[in-house]
Amino acid sequence: MDRIKRMFFALDRAFGGHLPPSEGRKRAVRHPLLFGLVGAVFFGGVAAWAIGRIDLPIVLYSLAMGALVSLAVILERKRMIHYGFLPRPDRPDRPDRPDPSTPTS
Repeated sequence: MDRIKRMFFALDRAFGGHLPPSEGRKRAVRHPLLFGLVGAVFFGGVAAWAIGRIDLPIVLYSLAMGALVSLAVILERKRMIHYGFLPRPDRPDRPDRPDPSTPTS
């Protein structure tokens, strides 16, 4: 598994994945479920418009596409954490949030 991960990040660096992300990508990884919902509405709306009606297969298709969009955004978050564009969740680098384990006198 480690070899596959190294190969992925080598390919990602070759295509410019190590470059700083845009503000839109940073905003997307902060809210993956919202972007999944937007993706579900978009794909479901396009499919319903193309077919001309909304029925159960269209709803199931839109839910599946929304789940895939959310998964892609979550994986993008992991990639940004790997390159250091976002702080790791186990090591918060934000001074505006106090550490809950330290006493506050």
